[in-house]
Amino acid sequence: MRSSSFALFGTAVVAAFAAAGCRIEAHTQTAFEDQSVPAKSSTKAWAGEEITIDNGGINPLGGTGGVEVKVDPAATGVTINATISALADDDKPEDARLNRADVLQTYQIVEGAGKWEVKCGHGAGHGTSGVAGSGCKILRVTIPPGTALQPHNLTVGNGNGSIRVGLADAGAAPYVKNLSVDNNGLSEVSVRVNPVAGGKLVIVGESDVSVALPTAFSAQKVVFTVDESDPTKAGARIRVPGFAGMVGGSAYPVAGATADAVTELNVLSKGPFSSDTLTINSF
Repeated sequence: MRSSSFALFGTAVVAAFAAAGCRIEAHTQTAFEDQSVPAKSSTKAWAGEEITIDNGGINPLGGTGGVEVKVDPAATGVTINATISALADDDKPEDARLNRADVLQTYQIVEGAGKWEVKCGHGAGHGTSGVAGSGCKILRVTIPPGTALQPHNLTVGNGNGSIRVGLADAGAAPYVKNLSVDNNGLSEVSVRVNPVAGGKLVIVGESDVSVALPTAFSAQKVVFTVDESDPTKAGARIRVPGFAGMVGGSAYPVAGATADAVTELNVLSKGPFSSDTLTINSF
């Protein structure tokens, strides 16, 4: 987006050329979106490979965006679809089109040995369309549910917008052994999963963070962190309606972890405001 110093310079130019009948018009940045991006699917059936999802996102976002991980009980592999967007001056749609074409080259599923990577990055920048303002506005990833014997090792990263994993309106909750969620966008993180014994869950967000777990959930160690030094205020921002007695720094249940416990549940909200909460629900 054009800086204020440029705008002032532009105003001076308008004044200087007004007498000569010249006129320089200011332009706003517009999000040019493509919602017709074709879906992509893995070429092989998922057989327990680690899945990492990395969405660069768009800054500024302008509306709803981020990463949504949906579970489809009928899925055998991984499928992705997206809305790709690029910001450019309102009269320069070609700049945006070129940037979106760059983004499309980064939109992929890489099927490596033991690890699959879902990626969507930024464009290279063209004219009035910058690098950070281009990318997958929304990246939707559909995965199989996994099982208690073949759970997911899942990593989800996002540059801007929200992260939603396994929510009730997006299919079943996936079985996970190791889950790492890290959202750098100023929007919520919502996770609903079935953890298995010996696993580890690390979930980080920049504002509200909500995690839903089965009623029989157990952990050898629970860590809750919010951006608040006052213990009373911090406690008010940590809400655990689904699990009586669950507190940070202890096992759960407090009487002792069960045989099917995860090694650690670690949830962090980096949000600086009292409205930025950390919530643990049950299902």
